[in-house]
Amino acid sequence: MNYLFGPVASRRLGLSLGVDLIPPKTCPLDCIYCEVGRTTVKTLERREYIPAAAIIAELRAYFAGANPEPDYVTLAGSGEPTLHSGLGQIIAKLKELTKAPIAVLTNGVLLIDPQVRREISQADVILPSLDAVTPELFQKINRPVAGVTAETLIAGLKALRQEYLGQIWLEILLLQGLNDTPAELARLKAVLADLRPDEIHLNTAVRPVVENYAMAVSPEALATAAAFLGPNARVIASWTHPQQPHFDLSDADFLASLARRPQTAADLAAVLHLPEEEVAKRLHFLQQQGRVRATHHEKQVFYQTVSA
Repeated sequence: MNYLFGPVASRRLGLSLGVDLIPPKTCPLDCIYCEVGRTTVKTLERREYIPAAAIIAELRAYFAGANPEPDYVTLAGSGEPTLHSGLGQIIAKLKELTKAPIAVLTNGVLLIDPQVRREISQADVILPSLDAVTPELFQKINRPVAGVTAETLIAGLKALRQEYLGQIWLEILLLQGLNDTPAELARLKAVLADLRPDEIHLNTAVRPVVENYAMAVSPEALATAAAFLGPNARVIASWTHPQQPHFDLSDADFLASLARRPQTAADLAAVLHLPEEEVAKRLHFLQQQGRVRATHHEKQVFYQTVSA
């Protein structure tokens, strides 16, 4: 598979089948904490970066085969999915292929565009981000392409809430010494009252980051922020899933999953329903071959595919 990855263990979406619509790393933002890496193509241009027909063919093959039924199908991956001009077509086809709910993981920048809102509104859950409402902090943390500001991002989120009847789960990623201050949290809370997300998910830099000054906040700080932001705010917890018969991935699928998302041996073991020791051996083998690299972050070891 070239455009599907997983299913992977997601802290918010359970067993999630990822659909990658955009080449790495094409995005309107170059966030200092991004787990995928630095943005190489910073753009607002919408076009068919990958043929929609090719993505749909892989989805059709997956759901026609003896593959695990995911809890969600998630449009995400190596870049910003709303940049793909076939987003609406792909979501509509997914609705025909599976009963699994469709989620879109987005930075929210293009929600200012009414066409994007019409297309994305076919999804069951939209998971946008908002890390800072202060213009200077937004520029420092998210490093947007020219023309994108905190104000335009917030305006797009407001318009989405007015038009969209599905679930909006807004993620805020807190970073030590940047957007975790009482003043910035108070500004966020005021904006959230207008955005009215169904859930507020608080996260921090638990995976390898682009800039070393993008430092994680403590669990206690996340809990305090959640209590301050209100009853629909929660810290994203560790993922658990009922035991199912395990399934195997080929080396190619294994590497494809790691290419799009750094994962620990425990993450992969949860997806594969295999002993962590067995997964660790396979990771060690791939590392010896030079196909996987290990990164130490926040006292954990994350594995990611080595770029060709």
